[in-house]
Amino acid sequence: MNSTVICIVCPVSCPCEVEWTKEGGVTKVENNQCKLAFEYVEGELFDPRRMLTTSVPVDGGNWPLVSVKSHVPIPKDQMLNAMKAIGDLRAKAPIKVGDVIMPDFIGSGADLVATRNVAVA
Repeated sequence: MNSTVICIVCPVSCPCEVEWTKEGGVTKVENNQCKLAFEYVEGELFDPRRMLTTSVPVDGGNWPLVSVKSHVPIPKDQMLNAMKAIGDLRAKAPIKVGDVIMPDFIGSGADLVATRNVAVA
């Protein structure tokens, strides 16, 4: 099979021409200007992952919400399940950047961590 995949690993954003098979994976990547494209393209075709970023309500804080993210990219097809898993979640102040708000929130080893500080009101 042939595809064009835009590699976003670096600012160049190469339009990579890719040859691949479902059984054997990526067999050829062309038009890439660096060596990082092969790994990116293979991941994007066979195991696409994204960082989840959202916010969670805070009880007793000087801000009503705390921004959060998955500490590692999660499978793209699990995004809706991830949002459902944290849908009723509430955090309690104080919160510091990097605090784990919900460990292993979709069973993939990804923790939901705070990306801002929230002091007690």
